[in-house]
Amino acid sequence: MTPPNERKAFPADLPEGLKPRLRLFLSVDLVGSTAFKQSRQAWLPAILNFYRDFDYIVHQQYRAFRQRSNALIAPPEFWKSNGDELLYTCDLTTRAQAVDAIHIWLAALSAYRCDLATLSEDMDVKSTAWIALFPSPNSEVFFRRNGVQFRGDGKDDAILVQAEMREQWYEGKNRGDIIRDFVGPSIDTGFRLSGWSTPRRMVISADLAFLLTSSYGQSDEPLPLHFSGAQKLRGVVDNQPYPMIWLPVGAGARTEARDDSIGRHLTDPELLRSFCEAIIEQNYKVFTPLFLADDPDADGDFGWTPPYIINRIISDWQAEKRHKLAA
Repeated sequence: MTPPNERKAFPADLPEGLKPRLRLFLSVDLVGSTAFKQSRQAWLPAILNFYRDFDYIVHQQYRAFRQRSNALIAPPEFWKSNGDELLYTCDLTTRAQAVDAIHIWLAALSAYRCDLATLSEDMDVKSTAWIALFPSPNSEVFFRRNGVQFRGDGKDDAILVQAEMREQWYEGKNRGDIIRDFVGPSIDTGFRLSGWSTPRRMVISADLAFLLTSSYGQSDEPLPLHFSGAQKLRGVVDNQPYPMIWLPVGAGARTEARDDSIGRHLTDPELLRSFCEAIIEQNYKVFTPLFLADDPDADGDFGWTPPYIINRIISDWQAEKRHKLAA
């Protein structure tokens, strides 16, 4: 807990696109799709069904959840595809939203598996989830569609071009002309973790696990998190072992999932939360600060942004201002 006099505020005129946002990222990947394509001439319909049906099911489960609970939560938004992997994201402003979003996602995975089972016995899906704070330490990047014309002298200012597109995006103007992508250390960690997910284990990042276990007091249905030792993720936390925390998914997941690895006692929510908190504190410059703009516990651990993040954002904004003056 940081003393109030050490907390800093953002300027009132900070652009909307530079205000801190915590985002949840969700990945779903077809397992067995390569062999499926190699063994069949007519493989395309099954892949197209995956793109169409999974997106429909995600939003179907989102609408059903909203009708049951009246909870305020942003819908999972399609980010992009990466081969046979679909990536989604949604903004989080409270701890409860993190738990709700995971429940929606798990319901979508279960429903899609039922559909997939009727089409093919050779494919399954695996999933991964993580969080990232923007615009620092992670960043949004924007691209113009359809080959936008740059200045002939090649002196377009990349910082100003990005700022212009960011402002256009957040003002909701001509978004169809812009592609938004996400980059940064938390995004890289998420992709590294996806390599350890399986059809029965949905791996989640340690900071997301900390956020979820911090929400158990507010949730009527705690998530059954498991811990199975640690693995080295290339380039992540200085190549130190990273905790493998996961949710059981798939057929009979809650009853069939076993955790025989070291540290299985950490599946206790309080122990797991303490374990994740210790890892985050030891690597606080690497893990995402957990800023939640509308968290009801505004004076607690989640209702503020660390000063070094604020300083970084303001520094970037001041750089934009200098570039505008020099243009």
